[in-house]
Amino acid sequence: MNLFAGPIETFFDYLGHVLCRNRFKTLFISLICIIILSLFLPMLKVDTSWEGMLHKDDPYRVAYNQFRDQFGRDEIIIIAVESSNIFEENFLKKLKSLHETLESKVPYLEEVRSLVNARNTLGKDDTLYVDDLLKDWPDKKIDLKTLETQVMNNPVYLNNIISEDGNVTALIIETQAVISEDNNEDDILDDFEDTGTSTETLEKSNRTQHYFSEKENKEVVSAVENIIEQYTGDDFPISYTGGPIIELAMNRTVLEDLKLYIIITYITIIFFLYALFRRIAGIVLPLIVVFASLLCTMGILGASGVPITQMTAVLPSILSAVGTADAVHILAIFFRQFKKGTSKEEAISYSLSHSGPAVVMTSLTTAAGFMSFAFSELSTTSQMGLFAAIGVIIALIFTVVLLPALLAIIPLKHKPPGSQDKNIKRMDSFLIAHADFATNHPFKITIVSLMMLIVFTGCLFLLRFSIDVLEQLPEKKDAKKDAIFIAHALKGSLPIEVIIETGKENGIHDPDILKRIEHFSREIEKIHTPDIFVGKVFSITDIVKETNQALNGNDHAFYNIPEDKSMIAQELLLFENSGSDDLEKVVDSQFSKARITIKLPYVDIVDIYRFVTDINGRLEKQFSGKADFTITGMGSLMGRTLTASLHSMTRSYIIVFFVISIMMVVLVGSLKYGLVSMFPNVLPIIIVMGAMGALGLPLDLNALMMGSIAIGLVVDDTMHFMYNFRKYYNLTGNVQTSVRETLLGTGRAMLITTIVLSSSFYVIVCGQLRTTVIFGCATGTVIALALLSDFVFAPALMKIITRDK
Repeated sequence: MNLFAGPIETFFDYLGHVLCRNRFKTLFISLICIIILSLFLPMLKVDTSWEGMLHKDDPYRVAYNQFRDQFGRDEIIIIAVESSNIFEENFLKKLKSLHETLESKVPYLEEVRSLVNARNTLGKDDTLYVDDLLKDWPDKKIDLKTLETQVMNNPVYLNNIISEDGNVTALIIETQAVISEDNNEDDILDDFEDTGTSTETLEKSNRTQHYFSEKENKEVVSAVENIIEQYTGDDFPISYTGGPIIELAMNRTVLEDLKLYIIITYITIIFFLYALFRRIAGIVLPLIVVFASLLCTMGILGASGVPITQMTAVLPSILSAVGTADAVHILAIFFRQFKKGTSKEEAISYSLSHSGPAVVMTSLTTAAGFMSFAFSELSTTSQMGLFAAIGVIIALIFTVVLLPALLAIIPLKHKPPGSQDKNIKRMDSFLIAHADFATNHPFKITIVSLMMLIVFTGCLFLLRFSIDVLEQLPEKKDAKKDAIFIAHALKGSLPIEVIIETGKENGIHDPDILKRIEHFSREIEKIHTPDIFVGKVFSITDIVKETNQALNGNDHAFYNIPEDKSMIAQELLLFENSGSDDLEKVVDSQFSKARITIKLPYVDIVDIYRFVTDINGRLEKQFSGKADFTITGMGSLMGRTLTASLHSMTRSYIIVFFVISIMMVVLVGSLKYGLVSMFPNVLPIIIVMGAMGALGLPLDLNALMMGSIAIGLVVDDTMHFMYNFRKYYNLTGNVQTSVRETLLGTGRAMLITTIVLSSSFYVIVCGQLRTTVIFGCATGTVIALALLSDFVFAPALMKIITRDK
């Protein structure tokens, strides 16, 4: 038996007496802490951006920030208008009106691009003119048929501001990449307002600035939505998409799900607490502990400036379940003693000394399971692990400090020993049946369990990693339907950026470099597989070819890159002096760097990762020894999450298994029993993940965390079982009797806490995001199977490795 058990139990017995005698002081101090931390709740924010998933010093995020500093924001909003009469006067007038309204009413605007102001590069009398396509229209009449021919024959327009069939036209909104402090004075936030924190502050011209964040994104999208509502109609159907739209849709869905999780979780907890205790105190006290823990944890989250993400959105459900489980183990023993006629103070001290050590160890193992994520390469995973661990420790503190004080304060009536209802008797019969079955058939149970372990381990190789942003959104969301429509009509809206760096001034003037850029662009435009395709590629070569054509009598035969470097430099100078600022978006001021923008549809990030790997190889081949390159942009960040999550989860699984194994050995006081007790915990996780592989369910970021989270939770019941089994075995010397007494003593609490825990994850199935639905269902099932494993497999193992004295 553990040498530390005696002193620890003595400490908790003493703590119980101290808390009873200082109950009002304890309550007052607890209330002060809760109130102070609750004041930070209004600072809670939501951020589901891809750059927010990475740490600020991640090389991919650093490269992305450098790109934004140089070329601006790559995420755009695409507003698509469908019509078979796009080149008719009435339609173009309404399109121009929409364009002008967007320019005047959308905040943080950099530019709106459409047919109204599309770049029109022409040469006349050896002079280059770069004007808006509809510059003087409708004051100056133009031939709309000629306009249609001109637009449909311009390769830069196609799949950009006009679809290939000419039935969909687009308005593209580009926002500022960097927001000055003057534009961010309003710090008053509504509760749980979806304003993000994926921002880094910049110091420019002695002025604090930050990158475009969720706060600005919400303002922009709200303005766009209001304008679209004014203009949309049967003759002017509008769809809109882009990173900002999808991001805000995710934020709103996360908030909706968060509120739903909290409501259903508390209803579930109340129901099962009543079924266990049949006392108002048995319901109210655990809820107070849970609510206090949740307020403090979310307050710390708000105070730290860490946002709510898809991962941290499940914190309320997790912490509510964990806090309830802790309280139930204490209350189960307290009411059992109190029913026997023991004084309240003695019952409190006994319940703390009996269950306190196990509750502490189970909380520490749960916290260890979450803390294994703290070193993740993904910022969101790291934050979820850290704050979940903090929440678990806070719930532990309130359980062993606030709960006993509340028990000492509130009046409780003694119930006669014979008042145990039929439900409790049926539960005891159920527990005894499992104890006898496990100890009477230990070898059969162990053989079947090991066979299942082997079979489902084989199914693990069928698991596939998948994160499809659009598939996560529910079907009813317009953001999903519009994104699919625009991906079909205009070939996508997800940007991947490539920066070509020559390392010398005017290096981009080199015809060889430009031709390599052109060759690379035309090569990847041919990529079209069932999984991914390239919708459009933009670069400086488009401007060079347009300018060369215009200066050669607008002859399409000259739509190419000149062979002479000085001619290229001269043509670009003429373009720059024409008044257009388009060059700033594709090259730096020294002409040493050039930008290539690749437009893709939103697809699975596994396919995006493969695509980025593919173009990396093509760039190596094309520019090796000629120029350096960097792949960045939103698509690249999405691909980065794949490798980061896989590396992080592998590390997390190793850490959590190692740490919890050590803690189990320490609690049980035996290396043999501690290591053997891990089998009932690992088996349910392998069964569920193997079943996911067999059923073809995808393994996404949340599902990948399931194993580490689950083992930190399910080991709690095993610890209670093993701790009490060893205690009863030292008293009785009989395995079957020890198993019976263990299940009768802590089995009820294990059963109810497991029901509460699993139900708290099953309520996530009511959410809208597919990734959290799968996570909730899988984790809830692991917890339920783990209880069965503790009731059957663990006793069978104890029967095999333990001899009767």
